[in-house]
Amino acid sequence: MDTRVITEIAEYFESELNYNIPPMTPFIGKNFNVTRAGIHADGILKNEEIYNIFDTDKLLNRPVKIAISNTSGTSGIAHWINTNFHLKCEACVNKNDPVVEAVYNWVNEQYNEGRVTVITDEELERETLRFMQEIGNAEEEL
Repeated sequence: MDTRVITEIAEYFESELNYNIPPMTPFIGKNFNVTRAGIHADGILKNEEIYNIFDTDKLLNRPVKIAISNTSGTSGIAHWINTNFHLKCEACVNKNDPVVEAVYNWVNEQYNEGRVTVITDEELERETLRFMQEIGNAEEEL
């Protein structure tokens, strides 16, 4: 049996039937299999089996996700970038990548200015793409 169809059915319900799946719904909710702790993100990067009891990417076509906040650290941001942009193996960024460090600094600025909510995926994507372009342009100039 192909269990990945569970995710496909959920996506169909949302996109075609305009049904809002509650975020905490097991297996299909937006916040299923999301961690907010930087130490967990670091562990996931090093050995996912320690923090994830089953391979949700293989079983549900849903990798572990990281919600970025002031506690995510560079490991959380690296994992978010790799997952969000579907980077695999050699293309993956690590926590020392200049883009990861730039996004991490941007996230810290948000919380130093008084933010108390989690950074949204849309914000992270926008800022990551901006830093990728800025850092890429700076490297080309060298």
